[in-house]
Amino acid sequence: MKRITSLFLALACAALLLCSGVHTAWAAGPMAGNGKPYYIMVNRAQSTVTVYELDDEGYYTVPVKAMICSTGRKGHATPTGTFTIGGRWTWLRMVDSSYGQYATQIRGNILFHSVCYTKRDPSALMTEEYNGLGAPASLGCVRLQTADAKWIYDNCARGTKVTIYDDADSPGPLGKPDKLVSNISPEQDNGWDPTDPRPENPWHETVPYGDVLPGAWYYKDVQYVLAAGIMTGADAAAFSPDATVTCREMTQVLYRMSGGGDDDAFSWAVDHRLLDGMTGKDFDADGPISRQGLVTLLYRYETVYCGREAEGLASLSQFKDAPSVRAYAKTAMQWAVGNNLIQGGSSGTIHPTGQASRAQLAAILHRYGELDK
Repeated sequence: MKRITSLFLALACAALLLCSGVHTAWAAGPMAGNGKPYYIMVNRAQSTVTVYELDDEGYYTVPVKAMICSTGRKGHATPTGTFTIGGRWTWLRMVDSSYGQYATQIRGNILFHSVCYTKRDPSALMTEEYNGLGAPASLGCVRLQTADAKWIYDNCARGTKVTIYDDADSPGPLGKPDKLVSNISPEQDNGWDPTDPRPENPWHETVPYGDVLPGAWYYKDVQYVLAAGIMTGADAAAFSPDATVTCREMTQVLYRMSGGGDDDAFSWAVDHRLLDGMTGKDFDADGPISRQGLVTLLYRYETVYCGREAEGLASLSQFKDAPSVRAYAKTAMQWAVGNNLIQGGSSGTIHPTGQASRAQLAAILHRYGELDK
């Protein structure tokens, strides 16, 4: 019965895709699982790679990652069709005598690999080729930023399926992402790919964490909180921008803002009544704090601890999920919206019960620090 259900779903998906034109490569239905966690689609017409994982029915329909790429230029077209990943090499000499990092074989001498280098050296980037990513440029391979090439090298084992196709109307469900640095100027050119995760990469110098690179939307926010001494890395090597903020971590930030150090900040917050009335997950010291809980702690720091009057309260009526804001957080959320500390999503929601990442916290703190006081 389950096999019949899966077949029915596949046929339904095929019909839907044919009618909607979402993926010409899926005209016969989505790819069935083959025992590998991922399936890769390369849209030559949009210079975009999209990685899919399995849905509950065993088909690769869940998009998880998109990458900007360059495929073959005129006279060197990247072949279309479905192929199976083979070998891989950390460094590989190309047919034009340049070198690529993290090369993963698609078919024959058609590979995923980084933008090219003049020699087997991560400081010998061909910068003009990096700047050209996002348009046809290669001799048939699929060129990527170094971090993206490494992700495929690390995560997509031999046997992973790759479909190369053309769809000029849509890059894919996750869109076509930008490069980490849109254009490396002569003044910026240090011979490195900005995404290369090696700790000696000079692009990392102003923020000493390999997972926070120039061009990231939160880069300046992380610079601010590190310079202000109110946030540190998750550990010695990583800032972990996507990690979820805990209640204890938020109280530590506020304690540092007050002039405190690394003592028991949670007890300090309790003693100063910053946590009064917060229950459930928002009061779990080591659990993820909600957006409304985080904003409430910052609001209480501003009004209760610092004794300042809240200004700029705004209505929440424009947000569809405003009724989800709990009573204890309503004024704090109005204050945060009115002062542009948090923003609603494109769907007209403010996600009061959602969780905040460390990057989002850094952005909120940066905006807070720039308020006139």
